Amino acid sequence: MMKRLSLIMVLALGWFIAAPMAHADSPKVTWGGLFYVYNFFHKNTDFDTRTEDGNSFMYIHGDIQYSVDFGNGVSIYSMIGAWGQHGANPYWGTDLQGNADPGVRLLQAYMTVDHLFDSNWSLRMGKERLLYGDGMVFFDGGEDGAIQAKLMYRKDPISLDLFYCRLAQSHGIAYVGGATYGGYNTSNSDQYPGNINAIAAYGTYKLNENMNFSFYGIMRPQNVSKGKKDNPIWLGARLDGSPIGGVSVTGEFTLMSGKSESSNQDYAGRAMLLRAGYAVPNSPVSFGGAYVSFSGDKTTTSGKNELYESVTNGPFTYGFYKDWPGFGPAHLMTTGYGFAGLDPGNTTMTNLNVINAYVKLGSGPFAVRFDFFNYSRNWVPSGGNKAMGNEFSVLATYNYKDSVTFGFTGGLWMPGDYWKKDMNLGDNAGSALGGYFYFAKAF
Repeated sequence: MMKRLSLIMVLALGWFIAAPMAHADSPKVTWGGLFYVYNFFHKNTDFDTRTEDGNSFMYIHGDIQYSVDFGNGVSIYSMIGAWGQHGANPYWGTDLQGNADPGVRLLQAYMTVDHLFDSNWSLRMGKERLLYGDGMVFFDGGEDGAIQAKLMYRKDPISLDLFYCRLAQSHGIAYVGGATYGGYNTSNSDQYPGNINAIAAYGTYKLNENMNFSFYGIMRPQNVSKGKKDNPIWLGARLDGSPIGGVSVTGEFTLMSGKSESSNQDYAGRAMLLRAGYAVPNSPVSFGGAYVSFSGDKTTTSGKNELYESVTNGPFTYGFYKDWPGFGPAHLMTTGYGFAGLDPGNTTMTNLNVINAYVKLGSGPFAVRFDFFNYSRNWVPSGGNKAMGNEFSVLATYNYKDSVTFGFTGGLWMPGDYWKKDMNLGDNAGSALGGYFYFAKAF
């Protein structure tokens, strides 16, 4: 009797749970993914013909993405995948330096609540990629996102993002309840570097259907040691769009301020981008040019640090014109890991002026672009040489049956007096070669 009564109670409870769900709207699930392969190559990227430094490597990205719409403005998005250099031996499991291929992990995952309380504000929390403009100020690299909480306002002609972002965690969960972590003494934890955070506001005003004006302010505070804090600040504005048919323009200017208590210096970096392009009507031809400037630190000023860096120290995209960040492909292969990061340690990417001119020809699925780049130091001491040299490059792409894009780019960077004289290479200075083959497919 008790078994029969228990069975009836379980069935009744199941009915009370399942009945409302049977009439409820089911979440809408969509999914997709992205796969791409880049085969990079480079030679003589130190410009010294006396050294052998040519190499090639395979960079692979693969991900699966899904989003779930629960209705009432609530949704979640997640991306699971892996990215990076692949080249582990299939038998012993590592490359010749003992490195395994990249592991699968959570690249992005966040929840969005649109139109909070039927307003023009939305909320997003989780791990999300960051890219504003060309990445002059904010770009995480386009692979892993960053932990953040974001309020978003959307009502034409204004959009505004207010967010707090954890760019790098210090200590964290492994520090809870332990006496030591990684050799750190918890009783003296304030002596060790703290989290790297970013607090930002990025707004855009739509001037018309084709032109946008953006403005932003960002702080990146960090407790670097006991009683010492670094707090660089970025303030800037950006104008981009198409003022008339066939013409595209972009202008951006950023100033750094704030204080580094660890070095007792004021931040005073600056960056500028001026770019224009024109697509000839009823023609396969387009052309354009640009000027980009990242300031360098003047060693003659002890109380200021004029070197420009980005908030994330991430890549400068330059519009992803070759489906990868950075300027010419030979220049790219002189930067750390080939990522063109605006990082103080990236000596060929910072303290830099770039002049670019290009012409592009397109016919059906095939396109080819020819570029000229002039590189120079933004600042050098008295008697120094700014000229870093010129690069000539080509980019060719082919869209196969509107299904997959294949591409190739290569560049030759001929060194200037900076390498010959300031770097003391003299007659041993030789040209640097860099480039890559690639294909990409989203689904």
